[in-house]
Amino acid sequence: MPTKIQEINYIKKTLSKIPDTWQLNNNSEKQIDSIFSFIIKLKEKNPNISLSHKLKPHEIPYNNSLLHFLLYYTYHPKYPFIIHKKNNLIIGSFTGRKYNNLEISFPLIKKASNIIDDLNWLLSIDSFKSILKKNNIKNILIRDIDDNFVKLLKKDEEIFNFKLKSLRELKYATYNVDRTLNLNGVKFANLRWHINSFKKRNHKIELVNLSDSVSEVIHLIGKWRKNAIEKRGFSYVNINSDKLGAKLFGRKTNYKNYQKKKKIVGPENIISRILRIDGKIASFNLGFPLGIFQKKDVFAHTIGIVDTSIPHLAEYAQYNFWKEIKNKGYNYVNDGPTWKNDLRTYKTKFRPIGKKRYYWATIVQRL
Repeated sequence: MPTKIQEINYIKKTLSKIPDTWQLNNNSEKQIDSIFSFIIKLKEKNPNISLSHKLKPHEIPYNNSLLHFLLYYTYHPKYPFIIHKKNNLIIGSFTGRKYNNLEISFPLIKKASNIIDDLNWLLSIDSFKSILKKNNIKNILIRDIDDNFVKLLKKDEEIFNFKLKSLRELKYATYNVDRTLNLNGVKFANLRWHINSFKKRNHKIELVNLSDSVSEVIHLIGKWRKNAIEKRGFSYVNINSDKLGAKLFGRKTNYKNYQKKKKIVGPENIISRILRIDGKIASFNLGFPLGIFQKKDVFAHTIGIVDTSIPHLAEYAQYNFWKEIKNKGYNYVNDGPTWKNDLRTYKTKFRPIGKKRYYWATIVQRL
């Protein structure tokens, strides 16, 4: 039985045979540097790499960002990779205790036929197929695909190296920041009530820098998750990725050098908001622009954690964070998929202007 280190070494060695492939850096503190250096080199060799066309705000999912990749793919026990092919990127990660699952997303591809072509190409490479066989990987999760791609999958063409096993539908909500911040009309009555109720309590509110409070923020994330599980039996929080977000983006490193090169949307565009309420860290919000090679007008709100023992803080902290988003020049917020009904009820208070349907598709190799 191979050890975990042996399994990782085999994945690493085999992936290295595929040209233009980035793999996880052993030093997590250098993940950002290595990924952005990889992308910059790709741009130098392939200046035409870009998002293929402008998308409407509600059409942009999280996987249109390298910062999404950092949060959701680059923490253990996952082993992530990025493969460049033509003008596209294939972003993926081997997951599970024995790395026997595979997740893939396509952040630059807009045509369903191109996704099919790239999947066929990837699953035809002998070195990549050897990883799937050796690690007994049967299911492959394709993240954030649209209706057009689902239609192709359902055709079950024999020319595909894979076939559809299951689908999970999810929706990404988009908000107009001005509309929410103005709080006008009956629709925003509940949100106004929460914000005003919080203000009436005359809390002492202090704004804190993430770089000065990483350990306290991580403690807040763990406390939030523990309370959520005790009260509801589940937690929305992906505790590993949220802690990673605090660690990576709490670094004091200046990334402006990346911004100057190839106009890559990078860590310099991260916006975080930490509030100390009555002397203790009580809320943590973080997000980033969507898009990889050009700055968009849509901002992804990826982390929102509060001390649930403080009444009405959740609404106040999110409203306060969105004010900062607006100050930075963003007009829309993408607040991501919703898995539970009570989270959907909470998000409705901020009144989304549109929802875009996506799917997570599980495929299996054709025998």
